[in-house]
Amino acid sequence: MEPVLAFTIVMAIWTIGEFISSKTRALISMMLVASMIFLIGFSADFFPHDLILDSGLLNLGTAVIGIIIVHLGTMMSFEDLKAQWKTFVIGASTVVVMTLVLLLVSQLFFDRNIAVAGTAAITGGTVSVLMVQDKIQEIYQAGQSTGHLSSYLLAVFPLLILNMKNLVGFLVTANILKKEATRVKGEYRKGNLSFYEEEVAANTSADVKSVLPDFLQTPYATLFLLGLTVYVSGWLSRMSGGYINTFVIALLLGIILRHFKVFKPNALTPTDSFGLLMISIMVIAFGPLADIQPKDLLALVWPIIFYLVAGVLIIFASAYVIGRRVGYSGPLSIAVGMTSFFGFPGTMVLTKEAAAAVGETEEEIAVIEQNILPIMVTGGFSTITITSVITGGLIVGLMMGL
Repeated sequence: MEPVLAFTIVMAIWTIGEFISSKTRALISMMLVASMIFLIGFSADFFPHDLILDSGLLNLGTAVIGIIIVHLGTMMSFEDLKAQWKTFVIGASTVVVMTLVLLLVSQLFFDRNIAVAGTAAITGGTVSVLMVQDKIQEIYQAGQSTGHLSSYLLAVFPLLILNMKNLVGFLVTANILKKEATRVKGEYRKGNLSFYEEEVAANTSADVKSVLPDFLQTPYATLFLLGLTVYVSGWLSRMSGGYINTFVIALLLGIILRHFKVFKPNALTPTDSFGLLMISIMVIAFGPLADIQPKDLLALVWPIIFYLVAGVLIIFASAYVIGRRVGYSGPLSIAVGMTSFFGFPGTMVLTKEAAAAVGETEEEIAVIEQNILPIMVTGGFSTITITSVITGGLIVGLMMGL
């Protein structure tokens, strides 16, 4: 297929997914819609099986995954983590507990590769899924079997969990946040909380001075430095014998380099390339769908149900206990833990919807948002952006050819 036509078809699928996600207020994720379209299109031969490869996005995505990871690191600062330390403790601890428990328990029911793939997917986001798929490809290229499932089916497994957990996460968290919003409204009416109006300047790259000379702050120079950071991350990973994943190091370097003002916050934003790069890495996850038949997916129904149910139960138990220990209410603690199922911008959307549904005046809505929104947004960063990348990068090394 002509590259331009393949690219146009992929963008059309993305447009449909975005439209449906918007109309359902993100209840049905863009990724879920795109997955279903790709799966049906490939299995019914509506799409050529090399569609994604021909679009040119696959090669681009493979090259820039690390750059996106460094960018995610520049979205967080040590000051943010310090101000919301309780939130970070709840979110990070919940992901760690969920990772350890699921990794141990799931191996009682499934083989190690399924356990690792499922655990990484349920505790993380797109990056975790890509790390799993990269490891599966490495095993496949080495001429080894991936266990009870074929390499293609095993690669699709975490993608399906990622799609389904967004839906589950939205449904569960929406109700929990309404309970927390009701509690906040009650506290406000009792006079225990106050409404404050202040103009908070957004911490954008334009507001922060870099230590670099001007010629290294252009869009091209920024992409060069991001690429160089990823290359250094790979070198450090190899120095550790591969024990520490390249993406884990890239994330940490992003946070550190922002702190020392080498990178500005949200490093990719001034380059106007974030959207295209993000689409290109998301498309990578859909590659295995080209070789999967719907009937093959029946083998994944039980593992998917297991991880969705077990994940929610572990979050409820661990986040509640940890959150109460640091002084958060039960519903708010659980809501922070549940951010590992969807992350930003779902954290913002659900909070605003809960505030609008519970608050009876504009002032009450504002008070609810002021007391919940910063916590939920930080929660999403602590779970999906930071901790899940680290835990995912550590456990994918446990996958092996069998």
